[in-house]
Amino acid sequence: MPRLQKPDCLLNAFVFKEWEFVRATRKYLSDMILGIYKEHDYAEKVATASSELIENAYKYSPADTDFQVILEKTKHEITFQVRNYVTGDPQKTIDYIRKEIELVYADPDPQESFKKKMMASLIDPDGKSMLGYAKIRLETGAIISAELDEEAILLITAVFPLKP
Repeated sequence: MPRLQKPDCLLNAFVFKEWEFVRATRKYLSDMILGIYKEHDYAEKVATASSELIENAYKYSPADTDFQVILEKTKHEITFQVRNYVTGDPQKTIDYIRKEIELVYADPDPQESFKKKMMASLIDPDGKSMLGYAKIRLETGAIISAELDEEAILLITAVFPLKP
């Protein structure tokens, strides 16, 4: 049985939910990712996804909380994860997010999926259309998943398979 490779942790940081910290983290992450990944294609993709997921954590987590960002790499993939507390019932939140992720990946065409989410956001600008997930799929090809840990913290993960 082959052994699983332990990922290299490139970043594990907590970000206080204050816009200046969030904005600085998004910029730092983008610069760091562009510096680490000489293959520009991966760097742009990971930077785009991290920016979207950090913004979601900022918008949808309770006030006066922080959230965690983790960037890891193995020989086969790059993983970016955001961990944050949720406002309201964590189980309802995770069920809703999983449904939205499922809708984003249900259409075989990422452009069509993005178009549907864009239309939904235009129809209800105050709603949570989860357009960012469709953008991540369209622009990066990452696979997004969501789960709750044992402390009811939301974990949103984007996985970027590396080409051999």
